[in-house]
Amino acid sequence: MHIQSLIATLLLPCAVWSQSLRDSLIFIKSGEVYFDFGKADIRPEADSVLHLFAAEALKSANSMLYITAHTDAIGSNENNRLLSQRRGQAVKDSLLARNVPVERLEIKEFGEERPQATNDTDKGRQLNRRVTIDLYRKLRLTTMEGNIVDSLSGKGIVADVLINTGLWRDSIRTDSSGYYRAPLPLGATVTIDVFAPGYFFDTRQFKADNPKMKPLKIPLDDIQPGDMVDIKNLYFVGNQAILLERSKPELPKLLKFMNLNPGMKVEIAGHVNHPNLPPVTVDSWEYGLSVRRAKLVYDYLIEKKVEASRLTYKGYGNWQMRYPKARSNRDQELNRRVEIRVLETGEKLGKIGKDGY
Repeated sequence: MHIQSLIATLLLPCAVWSQSLRDSLIFIKSGEVYFDFGKADIRPEADSVLHLFAAEALKSANSMLYITAHTDAIGSNENNRLLSQRRGQAVKDSLLARNVPVERLEIKEFGEERPQATNDTDKGRQLNRRVTIDLYRKLRLTTMEGNIVDSLSGKGIVADVLINTGLWRDSIRTDSSGYYRAPLPLGATVTIDVFAPGYFFDTRQFKADNPKMKPLKIPLDDIQPGDMVDIKNLYFVGNQAILLERSKPELPKLLKFMNLNPGMKVEIAGHVNHPNLPPVTVDSWEYGLSVRRAKLVYDYLIEKKVEASRLTYKGYGNWQMRYPKARSNRDQELNRRVEIRVLETGEKLGKIGKDGY
């Protein structure tokens, strides 16, 4: 099995996983070394590539380098297979000379069987005379499992669970009882986002630091007219309608929420941090800032083709601060926020079909 296929298999959805931990590999980066026609000598310009991968491999005892060697299509397949073996060995020897342990190196030769370009031109043949170096790291895995449920009834919900560990991303769908299960790299900081039609989305972050993690139940709130919910982690630079860098990934989540509920209409409500002071007036700079923050979110959704008839935006100044007497940086940051108020829900989709949303 080709190594890319192997990784895809190892990261299949939860149905194929057992409860026990197992070692896995995750792709880090790839590089290529090119050769002259009929030769297996390392070119001088390849030194920088080989130095980089040797240094990366030595950073962690869990690193592996997979070397795949290739030729162009000139000559017999047998000779090209032998030539690719020599090229692969030349790269391996160069990495060994840079102190990469032999047990972290693996070679596979393909001769002319896997061209990445046409063999009808000089340029294409040069691209095919190559050795590819793929860097992987071994990861010990733990298992995350739990249920997505309706916050009022406690009944399971069919939902999508999106997983991001920084190194890799995956998505799984719960079964009809709301149960989910997925592998996670042990020790990783994990962010999961949960989406289901007719419900507000939710985001959770935690450290996967236990080989036997406790089940995580996530309740979702049903969408009803008049409901208001914070866009979690959507915060602004002080005195500006500019998102904090870490908040930028939150806007695509809001877009997915809107697309999952195509009949829903919302008001986007902007707020400012102006504590220990009287309510601002509608002609004040602070009130205008709250409007601009709401409009930033509105403009994003319009740009992403959400119909304008489904959206309004409004500023609330400092009238609805979470912490009217805020002193800590955290409390002040929470005052600078945008909320979503549901005006109409439209026709709820009810559940996810077998072909998705």
